[in-house]
Amino acid sequence: MKEQTTKLDEPPVEKPDEWWYRIYFAVIVTTVVVIALLEAFSYYFSH
Repeated sequence: MKEQTTKLDEPPVEKPDEWWYRIYFAVIVTTVVVIALLEAFSYYFSH
């Protein structure tokens, strides 16, 4: 089994803000790409 490396009274180590901003940006870009692909798919089969 994996041993617990942090003590129970210590808060978990948080990622820096810059790391989270990259995650948010990737999620937004992925969402825009998926919506664009769905629109293109819909347009292709409707015409």
